[in-house]
Amino acid sequence: MASTETSTNPPKVGNGMFTFPYIDAVSRLNNYAYHRRLFKGNHFDAFKIWVDDPELSRQLQQMRYITANFPGLITKISADLLFIEHPKINANGGDQEFVDAVMGENKMRMQDYESALSNSYNGDALYKLRIGPRQQNQDSTIIIERVPPRIYFPTFDNDNILGDPKSQELAWVITIANEFYLRKEIHTAGLITNELWKLKGTMQTGFTLVSKEDIAALLPGTLPVEDTRIDESLLIYIPNWRDGESWNGESDYYDLDTLFFAINNRISKIDNILDKHSDPILMVPPGVLDDKGRVKKKALGVIEYEEGVDGKPEYIVWDASLENAFKQIDRLIDFTLMFSETAPGAIGLDKGGVADSGRALKFKLIRTIAKVQRKQIYYRQGLIDVLYRAQLLAKAWGVKVDGISLSGKPVKPEIVWQDGLPMDMTEQVDIETKRVDAGLTSKKDSIMRLDDIDEDAAQEVLDEIKEEDKLALPTPNVTKNINNFTPPDGNNNKPPVKMMVNN
Repeated sequence: MASTETSTNPPKVGNGMFTFPYIDAVSRLNNYAYHRRLFKGNHFDAFKIWVDDPELSRQLQQMRYITANFPGLITKISADLLFIEHPKINANGGDQEFVDAVMGENKMRMQDYESALSNSYNGDALYKLRIGPRQQNQDSTIIIERVPPRIYFPTFDNDNILGDPKSQELAWVITIANEFYLRKEIHTAGLITNELWKLKGTMQTGFTLVSKEDIAALLPGTLPVEDTRIDESLLIYIPNWRDGESWNGESDYYDLDTLFFAINNRISKIDNILDKHSDPILMVPPGVLDDKGRVKKKALGVIEYEEGVDGKPEYIVWDASLENAFKQIDRLIDFTLMFSETAPGAIGLDKGGVADSGRALKFKLIRTIAKVQRKQIYYRQGLIDVLYRAQLLAKAWGVKVDGISLSGKPVKPEIVWQDGLPMDMTEQVDIETKRVDAGLTSKKDSIMRLDDIDEDAAQEVLDEIKEEDKLALPTPNVTKNINNFTPPDGNNNKPPVKMMVNN
């Protein structure tokens, strides 16, 4: 089974003799590869990594292996609930237009969803910020991009391995003129150090540091040391979730692989057994078959009764008695959903039927929602850091994003999460009506929540409603005061009478 050990510090490389990938990171990198195979549905290849029983491995290779891709399902459900309804990003008193431009130009809605997918199975996610043109002959802008965690190697203080890293290294192998090099990008607060190490031969343990002068020739446009002009690292790490014992996050699969294997194994064996017995053998009385070679028993697929046994021709049918096997599959699926915190209602397996309301649906999904909210804790801080440092970079370098300059000071935005569930509009309108009637909210705020629009758009809707209300009001009655009214009988001695007459 995959190990859960993690890397802490890259080894010292002063003498150029080191192994890459770094030895203390191999376990973490193997976990990435293992969990990615599970997510993609390549379970047969994934489980061969840790199946040590030769007999079991032989059996697996001989049978037709059936995969029930619960890992992919679990990951997609959590990513859907986390980012299908993207959180609202409020500039919190800052430049909302600039923040929106950063989000739009960098396609953050798409990037965040993809990050949530890989973070679920890897346990780690990483964003990188940089200044540069998005395409050739364009002006420099703020670029935010996802980085695969398999090239990420942080260095921590030995006295506090759970604190912020002292440096964050990106390292990967590249090819230049048919030669292999190890490319290193070392991030610290305010600086990026670029290094290039040439691989000696085909070994992974001998590297020669390329001189600073040669870096520019081998990597045009790359400086040995870059000043970022801000006191923050341009790498933002986001764990899936952590247990407080190590710096890296945990995969959503870390304690479920035995259940995945058991489900696949049981389904595969049932499928192979049913195929094996789908063509039953015909048993016939003695003498029906010619034993002199004129009839091939094997071709006919028949056997004879023993001598002295009378019987009519009949098929030999095997009683599979698979009821218990299917019950075991049901229980394994229940355990998988239970321990992955995936509510059956989220995948259409809710035995209680359709929820009567949005509120009832939330109660049915309470564990799944709690799981997603746990992920939100880490993504909230990560997205705040990404957008705040993007503003710092824009201010320091004076660059525009989508033609928009940052006005004012950089601020840390506010992240307002959505629940990712379909809205029960009838229920929501009833709630908002009661809140307005109780004086707990304004009509404008209610419109913003119900129609999912910003404040300006909500104000326009509210103004239109007021205009329509004015047009719908009836014409008020106009009354006149008539004094000294003389009754029809002509009696002028009576005192004046005030009467209200409708016009």
